[in-house]
Amino acid sequence: MSNIRKTIVSNCEKTFLLKNLAEFNRLDGRAFDEFRKVEIEFGSDWGCCFVSLGKTKVIAQVSCEIQQPKSSRPGEGILNLNVELNPIAAPHFEADRQSNEQVQLNRLLEKCLKDSKAIDLESLCIKNNEKVWAIRVDINVLNHEGNILDCASIAALAALAHFRRPDVTCDGEEFVIHSIKQKDPIPMVIHHYPVCITYSVFNSGLYILADPTLLEENVADAFLSIGLNAYKELCGLHLGGKADLSPEIIIQTANKAAARASSVVQQIKDAIEQNNEIRREQKDGFCRLANKRDPVELVEELSVYLDQWSTKKKKNKRKSKEPKDEQIEQEVKEPDITADIKPLVAGTAVLVPKENDDGDAIKVWDTSESEDDAVEFVELPHPKGSATSGITIGG
Repeated sequence: MSNIRKTIVSNCEKTFLLKNLAEFNRLDGRAFDEFRKVEIEFGSDWGCCFVSLGKTKVIAQVSCEIQQPKSSRPGEGILNLNVELNPIAAPHFEADRQSNEQVQLNRLLEKCLKDSKAIDLESLCIKNNEKVWAIRVDINVLNHEGNILDCASIAALAALAHFRRPDVTCDGEEFVIHSIKQKDPIPMVIHHYPVCITYSVFNSGLYILADPTLLEENVADAFLSIGLNAYKELCGLHLGGKADLSPEIIIQTANKAAARASSVVQQIKDAIEQNNEIRREQKDGFCRLANKRDPVELVEELSVYLDQWSTKKKKNKRKSKEPKDEQIEQEVKEPDITADIKPLVAGTAVLVPKENDDGDAIKVWDTSESEDDAVEFVELPHPKGSATSGITIGG
């Protein structure tokens, strides 16, 4: 059924395309080594990326979950790539059924991203041989206008660089996954950015076109896919179809693809940095209000936030037991004492209270406020042997 729905290239279209290539012209007006424009946009969720390569459009979404690691790799996480060819992209694609083209795209992406060790899988390990993070990248093709592999590789790489996973702590045997409000999410650790660059081959390498369209893919004899990073390191190489290419042609094509890979990687980094700045500016609350220039509008919106808070002052019912320094000085300077001070021996003295008419001693200190500062009256013997009543201040 898929072959019936597939658009068949007529002989007239094929002849017209080959005649234009013989005159070094392409149907869309590009040069042989010219690529289509790449546009990268990010969604509101972490790891959601939309990439358009000309009219070819792809959306990628990264998700994660905690699983047990593989027995062969107990200290590494898991990375899964899945490309979905939906009927919305082309009429010959079937839903929920893997075609040969879909399997080939998945394998080429895994060679470019996983086999090149671009993602640090050891950083995804939570506890060795028990729990690791399993990262899944779902790539959905929205419109097929040629060169799905390049567009899918850019979308997968940008989505992984944009993704943030939650932080996890292990308390004994329990694993606690923290939300974004509790702890900041953790970005992916990416060593390098490998990008797939695809060329279509005509007449056994006589004409090599960069970034082929859908019509050029259907007419081409073979295609050459090269995986390169910004450091001009070869991360993958695949030659499919029926074409005999010499090593010199492959090396020349790889050198041209290196410049394209470095520019695409820089565009991905710039897009992520721009998205991070937008996210900082769109924060709610006082951070957003501080960026406004109009002071009238600032005061009006600030009053809305302040109305949600109560400004009632709580009374401090707790009294300090220790008196202040000023009170102590006042009590020392102005004591309410009705007693005589009589010296005893060198350096000592005694307070002798005055007696009233009834013969009772007059109280020296007021002890009504605290029982701890009570005054004890003690009879002291007179140094010469006579009985004299005296007091000492006790705590």
